[in-house]
Amino acid sequence: MRLYLQTLIIYLAAHSLALAQTADVDDVTERSQTKDEQNAESLYSERARLGNRRIQTEAEVKAREEQQRLEEAEREELRAQEAARSSEEAIGQSSVVRPTEAGSSADMSRTLEQLRSLGELKDDGYITEEEFLKIKQKILDSQD
Repeated sequence: MRLYLQTLIIYLAAHSLALAQTADVDDVTERSQTKDEQNAESLYSERARLGNRRIQTEAEVKAREEQQRLEEAEREELRAQEAARSSEEAIGQSSVVRPTEAGSSADMSRTLEQLRSLGELKDDGYITEEEFLKIKQKILDSQD
């Protein structure tokens, strides 16, 4: 009977030890799963933060590009206005200085050259159709 009790005590001790180890393993597994979940949440947060940063950076780049396009358009408009002014000034000067002979071939050549230059300004987009017609009429009126 003594042997039976010793065996039973050893069995109970081993069984308690096994239960304690199982509880420890379960506890370690639970802690590991909790850490994995925290790491996954942390990675998700980091990915979201980086995604938002990328979107913000792309928006800033687009805004800078749009600003540059607007500035370039303003410069082009100023160039066109300057070209139109200089063209009008050239027309004004040519109408003041008239040759004594009306209808001379030199006068006709100068008129054709002015019209050709005016057409190039319009084709290149430096003056509008309305400005073209107005200046063209001044050139033609100066021939009379």
